[in-house]
Amino acid sequence: MKDSGISNNTKGALLVILAGACWGSISIFINYLSAAGLSELQIAFLRQTFASLVLALTVLLRDRSKFRIQPRDLGLLMLCGLINGVIFNFLYFYTIVHSRASIAVVLLYTSPVFVMILARIFFGEKMTRNKLIALVLTVLGCVLVTGVLGEGYTPPAAAILTGVLTGLAYALNNIITSSAVRRNDPQTVTLYTMIFSFVFLIPFGFSRELGGIIKGNPMVLVVAFLASLVTAVIAQYVFSVGLGLVESGRAAIYGASEPVVGTMVGILIFHEESNLMKMIGIAMVIAAILLIGMDGTKETCNGTE
Repeated sequence: MKDSGISNNTKGALLVILAGACWGSISIFINYLSAAGLSELQIAFLRQTFASLVLALTVLLRDRSKFRIQPRDLGLLMLCGLINGVIFNFLYFYTIVHSRASIAVVLLYTSPVFVMILARIFFGEKMTRNKLIALVLTVLGCVLVTGVLGEGYTPPAAAILTGVLTGLAYALNNIITSSAVRRNDPQTVTLYTMIFSFVFLIPFGFSRELGGIIKGNPMVLVVAFLASLVTAVIAQYVFSVGLGLVESGRAAIYGASEPVVGTMVGILIFHEESNLMKMIGIAMVIAAILLIGMDGTKETCNGTE
């Protein structure tokens, strides 16, 4: 029984880390789509449109039972769709556009603080010494990875506010998704989250302007489809499965693979500067993941007490 628990914890950790890696690659797609003339919410609209279609078609062809959802959870998933599809995307993209991507990632990763507090309040999850140490390592590691220190750049107050609110939105999405996954199949949760996100984004994304951009540059649709596949469909699904195997507070640490991957994308693809501080930051994030994983061997396979 113990071995099974450790195996499930490890599987959950790897899935959440994979989700973070998928999300960390998002700048590749956003930079292209933004340069093509799309606004933040137009990018989100196309991303959620393709994600909803792919997931719905997959479920229709493979297992229609995945369409069944606990009626009492529809409200939760609508809220998750609103937070994930509209609020989070707007706050995150606004912070990137009006400050720097590295600043946005640092502020996003205030989310483990919110997650652990909310998980303690709603689920009674333990706040262990390893979690606190891992949390400090994660936050400091993210700051070093993104190269904020020593740049002498101060973002606008509005961008700082939206960045912190991005962390809160991410944390709320984490908690709500975790609650829904406990009573429903992860693929069902992912499907309805994407559908509700798409519905809420229709007023912001569907416009004549967007149609004109696509007509002038059809490649926009190809890139948007790839963005939805990697950073929405795959990422959200493996994240939901991972949350079903590990507790929310630990998942927040594992998800810190996102800024690490994002930094490597910047270095290798966009030729951003690499330095010792960033490498130390990556090591700190990895150390946090290993530390929280050691803490998880003492708990049950699903992370509940």
